[in-house]
Amino acid sequence: MKISSQNHLTPIYKTIRSFFLIFILLFALFPNNAKAWGPKGHTMVVQIAMQLLNPEVKQNVLSVLNGMPLDTAANWMDIQRSNPDYDFMKPWHYIDFGKDKVYTPSTDENSVNKIIEVFNELRHKNILCDEQIKLDLLVLMHLMGDLSQPLHNGYDDDLGGNKRPVQLDTLKTNLHHFWDENIIDLRSITFESCMDLYNSIPKDKVDTIDGIHPALWMKESRSLLGNVYDFKEYTITEKYVDNSAVIVKRQLMIAGVRLANMLSKLFTTEATAVDAKVLAAKYKNGIDAKDGAQNIGKKVTACSKVYGVKSLENVTFINLGGKAPNSPMTIVIFAKDVKNFKPSIEELYNNKNICVKGTVEDYKGKAEIVVSSPDDIIIE
Repeated sequence: MKISSQNHLTPIYKTIRSFFLIFILLFALFPNNAKAWGPKGHTMVVQIAMQLLNPEVKQNVLSVLNGMPLDTAANWMDIQRSNPDYDFMKPWHYIDFGKDKVYTPSTDENSVNKIIEVFNELRHKNILCDEQIKLDLLVLMHLMGDLSQPLHNGYDDDLGGNKRPVQLDTLKTNLHHFWDENIIDLRSITFESCMDLYNSIPKDKVDTIDGIHPALWMKESRSLLGNVYDFKEYTITEKYVDNSAVIVKRQLMIAGVRLANMLSKLFTTEATAVDAKVLAAKYKNGIDAKDGAQNIGKKVTACSKVYGVKSLENVTFINLGGKAPNSPMTIVIFAKDVKNFKPSIEELYNNKNICVKGTVEDYKGKAEIVVSSPDDIIIE
């Protein structure tokens, strides 16, 4: 029998049709919350970072990408969302928890833990294969963008805004997508406008969190959720878009700055060990750090490459002339003096050629020099 009208549909067909329409509506309204910023936003974060790198580091990063365009690199993790082979990466994009909860460190698969993991892996990239280095770099580039999007550090009851429908005039979407892409498009936020913002701020005020601290960056981003949810019911206003665009531009800019800082630490070419005796000859009482044991009690300027920095609760050690535990000389900086070294002792001196001024002391049969000020250490 031919069905000529919708009214002749059997109950089962009506039920199937209703479920299908609901599915389509939900799919359109609530996209997967693994996506943060649209392609434009993620690309801008990487562009900003590359703009801020010195030429040497930039070239090292580009060499790892091996010809991959920056926009592809920035969005690679989102591009792979349609590939089931990479489903294991989906939890890495965000860290949602209850509005009344505070962040508690864990071993969960989330953006904070994954950034820490790949950063630490890249610190030891000399023992990684090229494929792993590239993968870690792509993950780092993308997740630093994700972390700066407030709703990727959102509330679990609405899946980071994915279950919160919003409307601006005829535009109907959800809050998460609105922050991912619509604000950038509506207010024409570009790489150039983000760099203008960067150049307008005193450099010591650009990033208020020194060092590499993904958990603190996450908390900073999450603290913006009060602004994100500052609208009535489902209606977005032009004023809300204006206020939100200010936040979006700053978040993209700061993500680029922090990514550049991380890449600079990871991809600066390590210093080649030079002849320490040649360095020492420049100074009165200069010595090769390897000769420290022969100079106990003397004031010297000891020169060598740094082969490692180890920070403990009460003291930091710099290994000169070789790797621990066989380094012939150790530079000792006690906790009360660590604050004098910025951004950090490891960032300042690890893998650098240095000369250290001070008195050589004996500690359990090994030579050491105790220093309290960066003025006592010269980077060669």
